[in-house]
Amino acid sequence: MDQQKRIALIERIKEIGLPDQSGIPLVSLEDFFEGNDDLGSIGCNLMEHPGIAFFYDQLKAIRDKENVSNVLVGIYEVEESDNTTWPFSETVYVATSEDPENVFGWFSPLQPDSVGPDMTGAKNLPDIPDGHEICVAWWD
Repeated sequence: MDQQKRIALIERIKEIGLPDQSGIPLVSLEDFFEGNDDLGSIGCNLMEHPGIAFFYDQLKAIRDKENVSNVLVGIYEVEESDNTTWPFSETVYVATSEDPENVFGWFSPLQPDSVGPDMTGAKNLPDIPDGHEICVAWWD
């Protein structure tokens, strides 16, 4: 784990606002995955975790799709005092014009528990282009 990148991510999350009842902070794929090797940071409920690099590659491929304008990681927990853990996520937000049922297929290699329209609050959701909606992939 790259401690400098972990600290920079935590500082970024603090700037946005730590997760609380008002919502969760969203960070870029680069901020969340670069320097991260903590299998407990995302998809921790998977029986056979495919690895952090696999998650990162799959999510970059989704972001590169023509009908996707953004992919962001929702942060649910930050254990600042525990240097062995990366901030924890259970959701990935995708801004897309694709039908949510098809978006689920994009995520199948990552085995989310669900993919659907945005039902949770985000503190810093960027502007979404006309015709795009938020789909959220969730790992329980």
